[in-house]
Amino acid sequence: MAFKIGDNIVYGAKGVCLIDDIRDMSFFHERPQKYYVLKPLFVKQSATVYVPLANKAQVSKIQKVLSKKEAMTLIDRIPFTGGEWIEDRNARKDAFTDIVANGSREEILQLIHLIISHADELAAEGKHLNAQDERVLNDARNRMNNEFAIALDIEPEGVLEIIEEKTGFADFA
Repeated sequence: MAFKIGDNIVYGAKGVCLIDDIRDMSFFHERPQKYYVLKPLFVKQSATVYVPLANKAQVSKIQKVLSKKEAMTLIDRIPFTGGEWIEDRNARKDAFTDIVANGSREEILQLIHLIISHADELAAEGKHLNAQDERVLNDARNRMNNEFAIALDIEPEGVLEIIEEKTGFADFA
């Protein structure tokens, strides 16, 4: 799938980005090649991301942003249940980070539900999520909220209201 300048896309863990340019560039004295020049959206300090068109593995991480209809269909299906909590902290970090970076939208929404459910269990015991799990939860929420915001043509802060209105889940987004 070819993308063009001005397209909003999703690029792995970087989330929603604007294709700001497509140009020939050379890094580290290599021969010039064409790159997608991506500007992450909804990020206060973001670095430009360069994706070489010739690198099929990197280009395959670029997805079209959901359509409004696709976004509303996903929101209507929240919560996505399933998945198992991984007790080993390092294995959990690796698995959860991989889902945010490379998982399907359904897998990311399932991860959000899994972490929120675990947080609820901990809260019942007077405990809370550790910082690592909070960070993954925030990354997953930001990833999905930003894409929903682009698809629905609203600000990311408005996504929670739509999810709560459609599903009754106030803490999901």
